[in-house]
Amino acid sequence: MTATDHYRDQIKRATERMAQLHAKELLADQRRESKAKNMARREEAKRRKRVADLVFLVGAQTLDDEELVGALLKHFASREDLEVRSNATSRGVTFLATSSATRSALTS
Repeated sequence: MTATDHYRDQIKRATERMAQLHAKELLADQRRESKAKNMARREEAKRRKRVADLVFLVGAQTLDDEELVGALLKHFASREDLEVRSNATSRGVTFLATSSATRSALTS
């Protein structure tokens, strides 16, 4: 084997190793991206379930879709007003505390 052939073989093996490493890195990146997307989907599903639970907790499931959407849109339109936002938050805190105490008493 000549020195040139020897160097060519070394270059070939090094190139193959680099290609394998590059492929491993690509697969690892794809796994990370997939994991992040799945996590985001799970978090979104949890948030949607939580919102649905809150709708049922306050009894808003009895409202027509249009009425519920209208109420939410009205709140969002006036949400910039700090007083409206503060009032809504305090009412929500009070309601959740009361309903939590009621649920605890019922389950005990």
